[in-house]
Amino acid sequence: MDDKDWMMLTIIKEERNLTKSAQRLFLSQPALTYRLQSLEQEFGVRILNRYPNGVSFTMQGEYILQCAEELLQKIKHTRECVQAMEDHIEGPLRLGISSVFAKFKMAPILKEYKQRFPNVQLSLKTGSSTSQLPDMLQNREVDIAILRGDFNWPEKKHTLLEEPFCVVSAKPLELDDLPSLPWIQYETAAITKTDYDYCTWWQEYFCAPPPPVTKVDSIEACIQLVTHGIGWTILPKIHVGNNRALFTRPVIWSNGRPMLKKTVMAYRNETLNRPAAKVFVDYILHECFD
Repeated sequence: MDDKDWMMLTIIKEERNLTKSAQRLFLSQPALTYRLQSLEQEFGVRILNRYPNGVSFTMQGEYILQCAEELLQKIKHTRECVQAMEDHIEGPLRLGISSVFAKFKMAPILKEYKQRFPNVQLSLKTGSSTSQLPDMLQNREVDIAILRGDFNWPEKKHTLLEEPFCVVSAKPLELDDLPSLPWIQYETAAITKTDYDYCTWWQEYFCAPPPPVTKVDSIEACIQLVTHGIGWTILPKIHVGNNRALFTRPVIWSNGRPMLKKTVMAYRNETLNRPAAKVFVDYILHECFD
């Protein structure tokens, strides 16, 4: 027996007629009859007396109906209480967000969160995932960090996304074409594992040495050069989005697995003791990236 059965009994009580009850429940009468029979089998008693002009509840049915009404009222009260708890969650929450994630993903997430928890005072810092955000988290400048790539963190950490790296070009390319075409590389201030991954992938896939490389210090410049046909690049898919001027194909390892870029959320264990932080973590994990 579940809340749909409870509601069914209350509607039958109001209508005293199975045909009208079925119409209100958007069921066929045979379907309603089948559910009633299943309920009677579950309790081992007859719930309704059936007459040519309607139905009435048996003594046992009246008791089951009373319990159903009480349970529906408890469910309603529970929902109201939970909603009231959400409405009164308040306090500061400091977020450190990857600049890339903030640009492409964060705005609708924060909009929904603020609508549900308007009394939480959010502060948002953006920065580099390779240095700034880990330092902010380590130095307690932020409560929760969402950053790109993986990193060593001894406390709570969740993987939110794993997106593919892609070969990006202004026209369709075969991978065998790459050694003869200029390679545009986005170069960050810090050497990351991805730089090493590129080299390992190239060595796995090609016998030829890498082509001439043009290095740029911004992804926007990298995409512009590729868009104008100056060369090809490798980037996480998030940067390309729905850009119809560009063509992509995933970067695949020799074992058939794609090269992936992680987005992770990290925080201290104690952070969950604060309601504003806990509901943010739950919201991210169970509603945004479940």
